[in-house]
Amino acid sequence: MTYLIMLSLGIFSVAWWPWLPSFGVSFGLFITLLSVCVFFRLKRLLWLIALSAGMLWGIFCAHQLLRETLPEKYSGEEFLVTGQIVSLVDSNAIRSRFSFATETIQVSGNPHHQPVPAKLLLSWYAAEELYPGQRWQLVVRLRPPRGFVNPGAFDYQSWLLQQSYSATGYVRSPELAKQLPGARLFSAGNLASLPAQLRATIRQAIEQSDLSPRGRAVLLALSIGDKRQLAAWWQDLARLGIVHLLVISGLHIGLVALFGAALGKGLARLVILMNSACSLLGLRLTSPALHWLAPVSGLLAAGAYSLLAGFSLPTQRALIAVAVVVIAKLCFRRIQPFVCLVWALTLIALLQPLAVLSAGFWLSFSAVAILIAWFSPWQSIDPWWPKKRTVSAQLALLVIMSVPLLFFIGRLSWLAPLVNLVAVPWVSLVTVPTVLFGCLLLPVSSRAAEAIWTISDWSVNLLWRFLDLLPSDQGFLVSPVGTSSVVLSAALLAGLCLMLPRHLRERWLGVLPLALLLLFNNKPKPGLRVTVLDVGQGLAVVVETDQRNLLYDSGAQFSAAFSAGSGIVAPFLWQRGWSSIDTALISHEDGDHSGGFAALQQVLPSRQIITGPGVNYSEAVLQGQNVEICNAGAEWRWGEVLFEILSPTSEVDSIRAREGNNSSCVLRIRWRDIQLLLPGDIESAAEYQLLDSGRLEGLQLDLLVAPHHGSKTSSTAKFVQQLAPKHVVFSAGYQHQFGHPHSSVTKRYSAVGSRVWNTAEQGAITFEWLPSGEPPEKRTGELAGELAGELKITTARSQTRRWWR
Repeated sequence: MTYLIMLSLGIFSVAWWPWLPSFGVSFGLFITLLSVCVFFRLKRLLWLIALSAGMLWGIFCAHQLLRETLPEKYSGEEFLVTGQIVSLVDSNAIRSRFSFATETIQVSGNPHHQPVPAKLLLSWYAAEELYPGQRWQLVVRLRPPRGFVNPGAFDYQSWLLQQSYSATGYVRSPELAKQLPGARLFSAGNLASLPAQLRATIRQAIEQSDLSPRGRAVLLALSIGDKRQLAAWWQDLARLGIVHLLVISGLHIGLVALFGAALGKGLARLVILMNSACSLLGLRLTSPALHWLAPVSGLLAAGAYSLLAGFSLPTQRALIAVAVVVIAKLCFRRIQPFVCLVWALTLIALLQPLAVLSAGFWLSFSAVAILIAWFSPWQSIDPWWPKKRTVSAQLALLVIMSVPLLFFIGRLSWLAPLVNLVAVPWVSLVTVPTVLFGCLLLPVSSRAAEAIWTISDWSVNLLWRFLDLLPSDQGFLVSPVGTSSVVLSAALLAGLCLMLPRHLRERWLGVLPLALLLLFNNKPKPGLRVTVLDVGQGLAVVVETDQRNLLYDSGAQFSAAFSAGSGIVAPFLWQRGWSSIDTALISHEDGDHSGGFAALQQVLPSRQIITGPGVNYSEAVLQGQNVEICNAGAEWRWGEVLFEILSPTSEVDSIRAREGNNSSCVLRIRWRDIQLLLPGDIESAAEYQLLDSGRLEGLQLDLLVAPHHGSKTSSTAKFVQQLAPKHVVFSAGYQHQFGHPHSSVTKRYSAVGSRVWNTAEQGAITFEWLPSGEPPEKRTGELAGELAGELKITTARSQTRRWWR
C-alpha cells in the first residue's frame, strides 16, 4: 500500500507545480534513478521510485493537456468548427450554453492553420432551440480556459481543465450557422452524445409532470444531475448540510451499486431455485456458477447511473471505488476498507491527475476515510455499538470535515449532524429509489413514471416539513480567526485527536492549540488592508480595519447561477473570518458595480448600506434595511481610519446628473498618513468638478483605483498629474471587448511615477499597511514625518502560480 500511496502523491503533486519540466528530461532522470536503485539493490528506496514514477506520469498527462489546450496566440480569433452537441443545453432567455465536441476546426480565413480538434464550452446568444446530438457548423470566437483568481473563491480555470475543455467561446455570425445531417450511429460524437440525449428526454418528462417546483428541482438533480433549478433552495441546503444528499454524489452511486448487487443476487437465487425445480422434475441441468452476477450487476447499475448523471468527475470517482470492490469480489479477495480506499485513490490519480484540485475530491475522500476510521473495529461485543457509532459518526464528520469545508467553502453547517440523521435514510431509501424507478418506467409508460415521481415529490415535501421546523437564521459557522494554514492545522489536529480511543486521556491535549487560537482570536489585525478583487469587467473592493470591514461595490451578476457577490466577495470574506459586512457602499447603478449585491445579501447581509443616488434596490434585496444616499461631506471614523465621501454633491447641476457614471460615490480613506481614493466610474466632467471644488487639494495618494476601469473618458491629464498616486489599480476584464485599460491612460499614470496594477493580469491585489508604532499625531522630532506603516502587496496569481494557469 505504501507504494500505491507514493505513486498517487507523485501524480497529484504535479498539479501544484509552478512550472512544468520537459518530459524528455524528466524521463531521463527517472531512468537514471531506477538504474542506480537496481544496480546497487537499494530496496529501501522503492518508495522513491514509486513517487518518481507518479511524477513522471503526472508530467506526461500535463503535457498532453497543454497540447490539447488552445494556444494563447489564437485567443480572440474566429474559427470555423464542425461538431456535435454532447451535453445538456443550459438555456435561458439570453443564451444557450453547451459542450461541443469538434470534428474539424480551422482559423477563419486561413484553412492552413488547424489546431487540434477539442472539446469546447460554447455560448450561443439568441439561439434557436438546441438539443444534444445535433451536429452544427459554426463560426465561433475562442480563447483558452481562464477564470478569476481570488483567495477563497471557486477556481473556474481549474474546473474547465478538469472537465477537459480545451477552450471557451461564443457563436459569432449566427446567420452563418448551419445544422448538419446526423452522424453515423456508432461514430465517436454520436456515442458521446447518447447519454446527453437520454438525459434530455428524462428532463423533458420530469418538467412536464405535475410536480411541485421544489420536488421537480430535486428530481432533476437526483436523476440526471441537473442542479440549475435548485438555485432557489441552494442556500438552505448548504445551511442544513444536505447538498450532498439532493444532488448525485458518491453516496448515491454506492447506494445504486448496492441495489444492483441485491438485484443480481436475487436473480442468481432465482436461477438456483429454477434448477432445483427442474431437478425435482427429473431434468438434469448444468448448474451455472453465478457468484459473479451480484457484483457485476452492482457495477453495471452504478455505471448506468453515472452515465445518467453526465459522467461527472464525482460520479467517476465513486464508480472507480465501486469497480475496486467488484474486482476484489470476483477474485474472491476479502478487501479491507482502507485498501479499497487506497486503490481507488491510485486509479483516480492515474485517470484524473488534476482531480486533487477539486474540493469534491478532498471532501469525498476525507469523509470516507473518517467513516472507515470511526467504524473500526468492525465488530464489538456491545450490542448497541452499531447504533452508537452511527449516531456519533455524524459528529465525527462535522469535527474533522470542518478543515476541508472551511478551506474550500469558507463555512460549515453545524446543523448537519442532526439533519443528516433523518435525511440520509429518508432520501436514500425513499426518494432516490422512487426517482430511479420512475426513470426505468419512462420508456414503458410516461403515466406510470409520473405516478412514481409523484411519490418522490411527496417524500421531498415531507422532508421539507421537518426541515422547516429548524431555525431559518441558524446553521452556518464561519471561523472567527479566518482560515489560515495555522488555523486549519490546529483544527485537523484537534479532530484527529478526538478520534483516538476514549481511554487515552491525553487526546484532549490535541484540542489545546485550536482552543487557544479561538480564545485569543488571533485573526490578522492590520492597520489597514485593501483588496481589489478580480471580478472581471467590474469592481469590488474590500477594506478591512482592525475590527470592521467595508465593501465598495459588489461586481456583476454574471448569470442566474453565478454572481460576483455570492461567488467571489462572500467566500473571500469568509476566508478572512468575517461573518457579516459592516458597511456596503454601492457607488452607482451600473450592473458591473451593483449587480452582485442582491446575491451577496442572501448569503452575507450588510449591517449598513450606502448607495449612489441612482441605485434602486427592491425591498426583497434590502431585507427591510434603510439605505443612506451618498452625499459629499459625509464622513465617519473607525478607530484611526477616516472615511470621507467627496462626491456627488446634493445639488443637481448640468455637469453631474443624479444617475450614470458621474453620479458615482467617490470615497476617500485615511489611515495615519496613508490616503486612498475609490472614485467608481467617474468620467472627465466629474473629475474636473472634483478638482475645481478643492476637495482633492494637497491630496498625496498612496493608492488609487482607476476611475471607470481605465477608460479613455476618465483619468484626464490634469486629474492624474494632481493626484500622482504611488499605486494605481485597474479593475478590468481579461481581453475584454471594451479594451480597458486604454494604453494612453496607463502611459499617463506611468509618466507621473505610479506603479500600475491590473486585476486581469494579476488577479486579486491586496495592499496591507502594517502598524509600526505610535500614530503620527503622537510622534515628535525626527519621527513626525515618517510613514505610519509598512506596505505589503500581494497578488493572487503570484501566490497561486501554476503551470496550467
